[in-house]
Amino acid sequence: MARTNRITYGQCLVLGSPRPANQSNENNLTGLKRVQSASVDFSFNRQRFKQIGSPNYVGDVNVTNPNVTLGVDYLYSNGTNEVVLGLNVNGASSAVLSGLRKPLQDNNYYIMFGSGIRDEVLLTNADGDFQNNFNIMALGNCFLNSYSIQAALGQLVSVNAGIQADNAELTPYTTGYSIPAISPSTKVPDSVYAYKVKKQFFKNTTNQDGLVESALAPSGIKLTLPDNVNVPGLEFTGDGNGNSAFINSFGLEFSIDRTALYGFGTIYPYGRRAVLPVLGSLSLSATASEFQSGTLYDLVKLHDNADRGYGFTVDFIGESGSTGLQIEVEGAKMDGQGLSESIGDNAGIDASFSFSMSDTSGLKFSTPPLVLNQPADSSSSLGVVATGKHDLTYQWYNTTGIIGGATAATFTPSFRGEDYYCVINNDLGSADSNWATFEAL
Repeated sequence: MARTNRITYGQCLVLGSPRPANQSNENNLTGLKRVQSASVDFSFNRQRFKQIGSPNYVGDVNVTNPNVTLGVDYLYSNGTNEVVLGLNVNGASSAVLSGLRKPLQDNNYYIMFGSGIRDEVLLTNADGDFQNNFNIMALGNCFLNSYSIQAALGQLVSVNAGIQADNAELTPYTTGYSIPAISPSTKVPDSVYAYKVKKQFFKNTTNQDGLVESALAPSGIKLTLPDNVNVPGLEFTGDGNGNSAFINSFGLEFSIDRTALYGFGTIYPYGRRAVLPVLGSLSLSATASEFQSGTLYDLVKLHDNADRGYGFTVDFIGESGSTGLQIEVEGAKMDGQGLSESIGDNAGIDASFSFSMSDTSGLKFSTPPLVLNQPADSSSSLGVVATGKHDLTYQWYNTTGIIGGATAATFTPSFRGEDYYCVINNDLGSADSNWATFEAL
């Protein structure tokens, strides 16, 4: 394959696998949406030692596997990337880190690099055309280490994710290679399962984002305030009802400390246990309105450490007015607040908070319905798999319209040879699945 020293955006793409990492990745990879940059770094945990009587090192040993990290920056779309990262987006049922203490929560990531002179990824005509035209950096046994989401007026909503991996491979792509994950039985890179690259993995990486409206414009960020959060200082500018504010910038982030679990006989860990609780941080800035009376004593009672815990709700609202992402923060405690005024400008207020997170509390994400598995042509039944804020409802359609009684995720049509699709709804929005054919026997 010919090589160039310049990689262009259209010739690269990042894919993620479902969990666990140690399974076939031939039919289930997902292209991450709106990725702006990706970086891979690795370092070796090497120990050198001497002995009396020798002027040189007499030993050089890698005592554990290399430290491999993947950093990804992307523009928030509709929550699909968050699902690939392992975050829960059904805030009505559980916290965003609901899978933190469950076993087998690792997955794999694949970064595609084009040759620089052949077709771009999204213009590749057939699955076989990926062969000999792309290199793939494959990362195995990956865990989310950090996540941050930022929004400000005049900018798009952006996300940064940091991911820890146990293994990395870079190979020219031919017909499919072994997955990069470590086998739990042999304790070395797996040689049984394989991954493949197919056009279907990239179908919904365009602006349609799986036919779900995105929440990109920061002009639609609405903050629902808890009572008395302005004590003392300036009030946030709100809707006049005293419980909401339209803010200038918003930032939320958290990091997950993990302990690598090693056993004798292998340099690869058999797991990475999260250290709980996780500390999250929230920062806000807004135009202020009236002065709010109060004292620091009311905000943080220093004599008995009885400071208040606040609950925030942030809605990212799309162009149609529907919520593309809802973030709920529980038990946030103020770390700092700043007030500012200047001639010819509005008063400003900045506030920062921290909050405890676990797999059951602290932070919740809710999205409109997301189609995880599209219905496929079948001669037995049609089905769709979706997630998002519950309760999800389903309604199947054909070319003539709504089908009465077809209100479940799985549907067996009465007529063969026709095309069908499903509309999934919740209280934040709706999503249309792809069409699928109920085939003849």
